[in-house]
Amino acid sequence: MRRARFWIWVALSVCAILVTTVLLAQQASQPQYQSEEYLLLGSPNRGAGEPFVFSNPKDRDNIIVAAMATLNRLPSGEAPLSGGMFGGAPGGAPGAAPGGARGGAPGGAPGGAALTTPSERTLLRVKELSVPDGSRTDIAITQDGGKTWQFTEDNFRKFLDKNRCSDSFAGAGPDGTLYVGCLAYLDRGDKGFADGFAVNNGEARNPGGGSAIAWSKDKGKTWSNPVWVHPLKSPQLYPPNVHPVPEQVAPLDRPYFAADAKTNTIYVSGSGAVYTVDPATVERPKVDPSLPGKGYTGYPPSSVSRNRGFIRASHDDAKTWGMIYPMDSDDYPGGGGSFSAAFGNLAVVYTATKVPDSLGVQCPCTIFETSRDDGKTFDRKIVPAPPAPPDAADAAGRGGAGAGRGGGPGRGRASLGADLSKENRYVILRQSGRTATVSVTEDGGKTWSTPVVATTLPEGASFGQSAFRVGPNGYMAMMWKQQYQDGTYDVWTWGSRDGGKTFKTIRMSHAVSPPRIRERGNFGLGDDLSSIEVDEQYVHAVWGDNRSGFLGTWYGKIPITAY
Repeated sequence: MRRARFWIWVALSVCAILVTTVLLAQQASQPQYQSEEYLLLGSPNRGAGEPFVFSNPKDRDNIIVAAMATLNRLPSGEAPLSGGMFGGAPGGAPGAAPGGARGGAPGGAPGGAALTTPSERTLLRVKELSVPDGSRTDIAITQDGGKTWQFTEDNFRKFLDKNRCSDSFAGAGPDGTLYVGCLAYLDRGDKGFADGFAVNNGEARNPGGGSAIAWSKDKGKTWSNPVWVHPLKSPQLYPPNVHPVPEQVAPLDRPYFAADAKTNTIYVSGSGAVYTVDPATVERPKVDPSLPGKGYTGYPPSSVSRNRGFIRASHDDAKTWGMIYPMDSDDYPGGGGSFSAAFGNLAVVYTATKVPDSLGVQCPCTIFETSRDDGKTFDRKIVPAPPAPPDAADAAGRGGAGAGRGGGPGRGRASLGADLSKENRYVILRQSGRTATVSVTEDGGKTWSTPVVATTLPEGASFGQSAFRVGPNGYMAMMWKQQYQDGTYDVWTWGSRDGGKTFKTIRMSHAVSPPRIRERGNFGLGDDLSSIEVDEQYVHAVWGDNRSGFLGTWYGKIPITAY
């Protein structure tokens, strides 16, 4: 009997061990995500894309996310036509700050040909733009690090009497002030189309409005009334030798925000078309109601205009603003970069199409510049090009991240981060093909470290939208949408805690997003960029994602110690 009990005990012990082993094996086979991620903004009726995230430097549990929220269908039931609002591939190329003008470069229709008859797609765009409150800025605020959120929407449309609050942006100042802004434009209803519209993209010739900003001194509980940052048709705000084209939303398209932790100066950018000749010598179409678009054919041709990025600074928490200055120059023309601020320096990186012949440098090339007078003057330097990755030629041929936007010797798109822990230390991230490299300067751009490869994507994948940030303690991180050949994508990050010497890659999203859903995709617009924030505890990211059945803004975070 005693022997029987012994063998029963042995059998039970063996079974328990086997069960435990199986459970542990099953647990080990499950993905062990180091990120937390979830849907934050958007609904089946109104999407949410192009989001920004900032954490409050005075209270890192206080986080703001703002996104462009557009009706997925018109009130009359129409959805955007297949192929995107303007026929391009959804998801798009990486966003940049400053970037190009809305609807393409000056010169009207793609390929340089001037359209004379609006397409069905353009007429639908005009109808969509004429819907009051068709696009707004949705805002999410947390006071407890993301455990709970409070939701609100902009007051810009009501206060400024405009149809839209698009191209949303957010920010946080070193004194704890939170900011939110957008392009508040298009007079109510169809009033903004009184002077016609561009037959290639449906944008109103004289929409009215501009970029505007509001602030909160109580962690997002209440907000000021908005004030204009870059108002349309305000030539007096620019230097005498700069002549913006006063049409559509030039030159204030796609605002971005930055703050200087040392001086509390804040900056907001814009971009768009400017004349390269005396505007008085350029004949523009007269308003003629008998013609398509009332005779308006779009921006002036590239023979008399070009796109430029602009910056405007405020030294009193956005209450008043200085002059609006271009971020490039006629000697170093270019764009498609980003800006940052630290220790009284406004720093900009962009891709120049040419430089003075005396420098003997072939372009496109990367320019790094700093200003101590809000962008009135810049000290410019050429950044040495990183070596071409082995897939760069292939990427350029298939229109990947290495094509356009400064390919060639400049080696692709450039992003900039200022190290708030050490003066004159800046980091440039450059993407080309499937590779991203990092270069560091310790002396304000005089010399740069040898570029280090931060990540290389797997074969068959390409960079979609990406964002880069250097945190207050010098830690840095990049996030990107990793796009696949079937149009799906997921979100990845890398982080470096040793000044850009070594990097660790961690997946942020837990699953692959399907391609954009035409009927529930922010009406085919509003998904041009993603955003990242790095603070002392976390890497935060926000992006447009379709896993919920509509284009929504998803939020994710990873502990900085995981890198």
